[in-house]
Amino acid sequence: MSAEIEGKVLAALVSDRYLLTRVVGDGLGAEMFKDPNLRVLFRTVLEMSQISDQIIDWITIESFLQGNGRFNPELGQALGIARQQEIPEADQVIAYVEILRERSLRDRMLKLSQVMASYALGKGQYKDEDFFGFTSRIIQSLIELQKQKASKRIYPVKETIEEIRTMTNEKRGGEKRLLGFSVQPFERLEHVLSGIRKGFYYGLAGPPRRGKTTFALDLASRLAERNSFPVLFFTWEQTRRTLAARLLGRECYINPVKLLTEVSPEEAQRHALVRKVIERSKSYSSYLYIIESGRKDTLQRIKAQAYNIMHEFRTDNIALFFDYLQKIPLEKQYEDIRGQVNEVSAQLADLSLELNCPVFAISALDKEGCKLDEKPPTYDEFATTFFARPTMHNCVGGGDLEYDLDVAMILSKDWVATKNLAERLSMKGKSADVPDLPQIDIVNLHVDKNRDSAGEKSPTIQYAFFININKFVEVGFKTEEEYSKEFKGFAKAEDMFGTLLDTGLFKI
Repeated sequence: MSAEIEGKVLAALVSDRYLLTRVVGDGLGAEMFKDPNLRVLFRTVLEMSQISDQIIDWITIESFLQGNGRFNPELGQALGIARQQEIPEADQVIAYVEILRERSLRDRMLKLSQVMASYALGKGQYKDEDFFGFTSRIIQSLIELQKQKASKRIYPVKETIEEIRTMTNEKRGGEKRLLGFSVQPFERLEHVLSGIRKGFYYGLAGPPRRGKTTFALDLASRLAERNSFPVLFFTWEQTRRTLAARLLGRECYINPVKLLTEVSPEEAQRHALVRKVIERSKSYSSYLYIIESGRKDTLQRIKAQAYNIMHEFRTDNIALFFDYLQKIPLEKQYEDIRGQVNEVSAQLADLSLELNCPVFAISALDKEGCKLDEKPPTYDEFATTFFARPTMHNCVGGGDLEYDLDVAMILSKDWVATKNLAERLSMKGKSADVPDLPQIDIVNLHVDKNRDSAGEKSPTIQYAFFININKFVEVGFKTEEEYSKEFKGFAKAEDMFGTLLDTGLFKI
């Protein structure tokens, strides 16, 4: 079985240079191959990979060995066996490499224990060495084993400082540099978060009907469109067709249900609009994956899928979205929801670091959190109550969820701003070219936690949520002064109305 694994790994690395670079960077070395002939072949592949424009396949490997006078019948036999191996998927190769690494560590530990036993019996090459000198030698060997186990995670800070030196020496052209990926046109969110960052774990919570899934899906498509890398959206709630219809509906201003049930060639205007939007969706649709998930889709399986997609795109960049956290299955069953949520959250945090990618998890709120978002008895009372809204502590089973997150975001309805905007939109004598409008909620996105922020106070970003067409439009920030009775809310509604007019949404 050991030789078979080694042969499969070698076959995969010969067929894929990108994978070779990745696993060598993760610590795969020739010493991990027990078969001496496969060890020689692996070293040869590494040597050839350092030569610019060198083609690596079984024929060139054999020719390279012959040219260096190193080819023999034993190597020829090993090469023949390796080339007949079925090439495994990328996630299997990663797993096989981990098996080889673990086996190598145990073999070295066994040899070390034999050296210690010989010394204790007064035998072996170190029998006459001073006790403190011998134990220092053993301790150093153990440290080397630890380094080999953790080789992909331990780097001297000097390397990181050099990366910062390179960044600070780059000309910016007057633009502020982002630490993460762009999510334009959500300019305010991009500014507050400094982009969507690698290795960060994002939480998005809110009560029902506030657009959590739509907002996350919007972010996912923007990430894919702006940055051209794969984005995986795992859903335990919706179908692929429903979510894809939401993406198209936001652009052609058609309700997703109507888009799926009413649009046809007989209706030339709407049909042409949908076709145009579908054509425009190619900018992100090749990178965005909507995956209908079930009970078998554990995080271990999802990690394997992520590795395979990254390998397919030949990239180290990927983003993962989960809708929603409480539905993610675990290999171990928990009796209480709190234990389940804490375990899932911890695994998601680890996943963001292991893949070095942004991870988004949508979370449901408990009954108390939903009540905090319900329409208050009077608008004036709600408007002056700064903390009358849900937080991450109101997530189902997730009292400790916020401690795992790098960024915690809550969606809640702004009842006062929604009321003021509705009044502005229903004013008599409005412009004749502005028709009746779809239902719009003003939704506040509260950034309650933002790890490694630029020192700005956690803000609240306001969005106009077009409910019928599942579209979010940024309309401004909400400040603390807006919670006072003296604040002129109608003037703010006028500004929002102007922002929405500028989008062209009302001229359809």
